[in-house]
Amino acid sequence: VKTLKKDDVQQMNPPKYSCSDDMADLTYLNDASVLANLRDRYSRWLIYTYSGLFCVVINPYKRLPIYTMKVVLAYRGRKRTEVAPHLYAISDNAYSNMLRGKYYKINNKKK
Repeated sequence: VKTLKKDDVQQMNPPKYSCSDDMADLTYLNDASVLANLRDRYSRWLIYTYSGLFCVVINPYKRLPIYTMKVVLAYRGRKRTEVAPHLYAISDNAYSNMLRGKYYKINNKKK
């Protein structure tokens, strides 16, 4: 048994937040909670994790079968909340926003 000072201990999240897709949803957002969540996800080879608007990636140091055309199609046109965190979700969202921005500019010029 190891005794710690109260100042050296951080609160942890309930088990329902284990392996959370978005760390912004965690009840306690501190170093210990973030590292525990990232460790849990990495142990399942879930290398992408959202943290609010950001996407945290942990290098697996090996090739994972998550960059195939099948995966690209699974993310195409989907909202970020509809699919697991992935680089393809971020890039598809950025591409869609870019197209929408162009569309509005063209419409404004025509008016």
